[in-house]
Amino acid sequence: MQTQLFVIALLAAASQAVAQQPDLPRWTVGALVIDRDAPYRDLDEGLLLVPLVGFEGERAYLRGLRGGLRLVESPGFELAVFAQARLDGYDSDDSSYLAGMADRRASLDLGVASTWTSQRMGALELSAAADVLDRSGGYELAASWTGRFKAGDWTLMPGASVRWQDAKMVDYYYGVRASEALLGRAAYSTDAALTPDVSLLATRKLGERWSVFARASHAWLPSEVTDSPLVDRNGNTSLFLGVGYSLD
Repeated sequence: MQTQLFVIALLAAASQAVAQQPDLPRWTVGALVIDRDAPYRDLDEGLLLVPLVGFEGERAYLRGLRGGLRLVESPGFELAVFAQARLDGYDSDDSSYLAGMADRRASLDLGVASTWTSQRMGALELSAAADVLDRSGGYELAASWTGRFKAGDWTLMPGASVRWQDAKMVDYYYGVRASEALLGRAAYSTDAALTPDVSLLATRKLGERWSVFARASHAWLPSEVTDSPLVDRNGNTSLFLGVGYSLD
C-alpha cells in the first residue's frame, strides 16, 4: 500500500504544478516514471510507471488527488473549496519492521484554498484542510509558492512550501501506541509538526498536443517525525519524468 500512496501523492504534486501554467487544455492524459523515497523503515521501493489524468474547467478542476470548485475568480486571485484524498499511512505488512502495528488508513480532507498570482512573482496559495473521515481527526495548514520562467524551449517552475499538521495527524501516521510497542520499537507520541520542501518542475512542448516534463522535490522531515522509531531518514526526495497528451 505504501508504494501506491507515494505514487498518488506525486501525481497530485505534478498535476497541481502543471495546472498553474496558462492556456491549459481541458483534458490531459499521460504517464509518469517515478522514483520515490518513503520515510518508513525497511520499505523497498523502485521505479514505477503510472498513468496521469488532469481536467481544468471554467469552475471545476481535477489535479491528481484534488478536486476543486472555484467560488471566486478575478484577475490575480482565486478562492476555491476542495476535496482531497489523503493517502498517507501504511499496511502493517508493508515492511517487517511494521509487523504488529495497526494499519494507518487513508482518508479524505475537505478544505479551502486561496491563490494570488502575478506575472512577476508567481503564485502563492494558502490552504486549510481537515480530515472529514476522522481517521486521524486532524487538520493541516499549508502555504506554497510557485514561480514560472522560460529557459529556451523549456518552462521552469521552482516551488517551495511549508505544511503544518496538528498533533493528531502527525501522531496517527508516525506514532507508536503502547499496544504496538515491542523490543526495539518503543511507544512514541508526538506533537504538531512543520514540514518545508522545495521543488523544480521543467516542462517542454513537443508539437501541438504532446509535452514532456520532469520534477524533483525534497522535503525536510521535522524532529517530530524523525524521532519516531518508524522513521529511518531525515528527508524525502522524489523524482519523476512524464509525458502528456492534450485531448482538446
